Amino acid sequence: MLERKLAEKFRKLYTENSLKLKNYEDQLFSIQDPFDWIQLLSERAYVMREVYAENEELMAELWENCSDEITPEEAELLYDLAIGFFFDGHHDFVVLTEFCERILPVFKDMDEPEFLVAIYHVLGTEYAKFYRSVGDKKGMQAALDYFRGSIAQVERYSQISSPEVREFIFQDYMLLITYLTGFHTDKAESIRLYDQVWALWDNENVQQLDAENGMISGYLSIIDDAFMAKSRNINLLSEADRDKYINLLGESYKRAKERDGAKEGSPDFRTCITYKWLRGDMESEVVLEKLIKSINEIIPKPDFTKDDPINFELVMRHFKYACTAIMILENMELTSEEIQSWSEKFMPTSMSVLAKIPYRFFTGDMQPVCEQWYHAAEPVISGELNKVQFIMEMIVRRQPFTYIHSQMVAKIATLIGQKILEEDPEIFVGIRGLETVEDIQKSKAYILSYITISGLVHDIGKCYIPDTINRQNRSLNTKEYATIRKHTEIGFKEAENNAALRPYADIILGHHKHYDGLHGYPLGCDNSGSKEKAIIDLISIADSMEAGTDTLTRSYTKDKDSEKLLKELKAEAGTRYNPKIVKIIDNSKELREELKHLTGQGRYDVYYRAMQDILGNTVEEIPII
Repeated sequence: MLERKLAEKFRKLYTENSLKLKNYEDQLFSIQDPFDWIQLLSERAYVMREVYAENEELMAELWENCSDEITPEEAELLYDLAIGFFFDGHHDFVVLTEFCERILPVFKDMDEPEFLVAIYHVLGTEYAKFYRSVGDKKGMQAALDYFRGSIAQVERYSQISSPEVREFIFQDYMLLITYLTGFHTDKAESIRLYDQVWALWDNENVQQLDAENGMISGYLSIIDDAFMAKSRNINLLSEADRDKYINLLGESYKRAKERDGAKEGSPDFRTCITYKWLRGDMESEVVLEKLIKSINEIIPKPDFTKDDPINFELVMRHFKYACTAIMILENMELTSEEIQSWSEKFMPTSMSVLAKIPYRFFTGDMQPVCEQWYHAAEPVISGELNKVQFIMEMIVRRQPFTYIHSQMVAKIATLIGQKILEEDPEIFVGIRGLETVEDIQKSKAYILSYITISGLVHDIGKCYIPDTINRQNRSLNTKEYATIRKHTEIGFKEAENNAALRPYADIILGHHKHYDGLHGYPLGCDNSGSKEKAIIDLISIADSMEAGTDTLTRSYTKDKDSEKLLKELKAEAGTRYNPKIVKIIDNSKELREELKHLTGQGRYDVYYRAMQDILGNTVEEIPII
């Protein structure tokens, strides 16, 4: 049976381990001296393996001491652990969801609303954080159901003694309305929830308990914003639901008007003019001019050097004003030239703020904002190279170790690609419409550029994988492992919807599929007929070489060098790996030496430069050690 002493030991050591790794990461983002940075990275690699091993032991010990059927006493200990971790900001999907799912039946039997709201909230929050970015509908449905379980306790609101737990109810209304985006699910549910949450706020008992609660007021403000954002898909509603929606927006409009509705550049001003536009009381051109004036002339630019909350608020204001402008453009019947003309009036200012958000600026909060801004702004950005640069800035660079890995894969693949062009260019015949060896010889620079970009974007899908997976402070469970394997499909979907990435779609999808097509993933993927098969095979080899020799950022990688890895490539040539490419590597001593340096000592150089690039720093000459 689980005892308090063991539970306290688990929380203490697991928290210390999390903070230990966070401290190393914080230092990696602040140290400028290359020698010190390289030393710290090596120390972090050693500590990461220690933490990984200790956390595995802690998890095993905890569950070994729990009863097969959790007792009420054990449930309260696990509840304290889960809520403690949650409030401390340790959002470990496995720890929190396994604890809460094990104890939920116990607290259902006890029928205590305070415990139930807290458990439902933690489960909903963790499931949403984990599954939303990867587009897992089943996982998100579970998250929504947990939030629904939380708000189902509103009738017993006054029985909940903890103000923080009462706040969860309003936060769960906010998350439900936010995640039920665009009226694509139950079209009436968002409308019903919005009506309910404002009725709850007006309830006499709620006002007596929480009238002065600033957190709840903040959630209600976000609820108004999220509800207004659904106007992009208003045409999906029936006439009755549309009228109900507009009427409820009218209540939001009245609240905004009473505050700062007449103050240009304020959140309330945007709410008011958007409402008037939706009602047809203000022309699209007039609303656009007002939004553009606020973006360019009125809303201050944030100071990214300071973690002042006002700077976060300014980023969000620029984001929402720009997204509203884009929404209105999408609803106007304009030519591409007219859209471009309007975009040029505000996008330079918006991009100067939103595309330049430093990685260390409210990192966790900014991640979804950057993703949403990318998807909102990408359609109005012209030029394929600009689109690739935009996705690198907004998505890839905000996942530092995926970005570093991609830089390494690009360099490895380009080195091997150069040797292929020298020794056996026929391997590349057929790629990118180049049908003869002569075509290949004439297009060497283009092919190498294509290889480099393929390496940079091959793991674009990993940028949507939850951070808890990339953290690697313990082994992955079944759900996490299944999710990481989806990154190729997630990336492929992204590429299919982006003209700039479309040329790399087959590489993104197929680089984990084996050469013979029999193993690897995705299971349904057959890349044998792809015109880019040779590049897929090349990136697959480069990816394996990089991952297999990386002992700095991967807690599970054994100490290998490129020569040891080459033996593995040769052993699986013809099955997992393209035998012609493996042979070229094996036959070239010069190439093997270059790869040995790049995946060994040269790795520090690549890592340091990539990290400074993420931070927006100018990189000096890197020391050779």
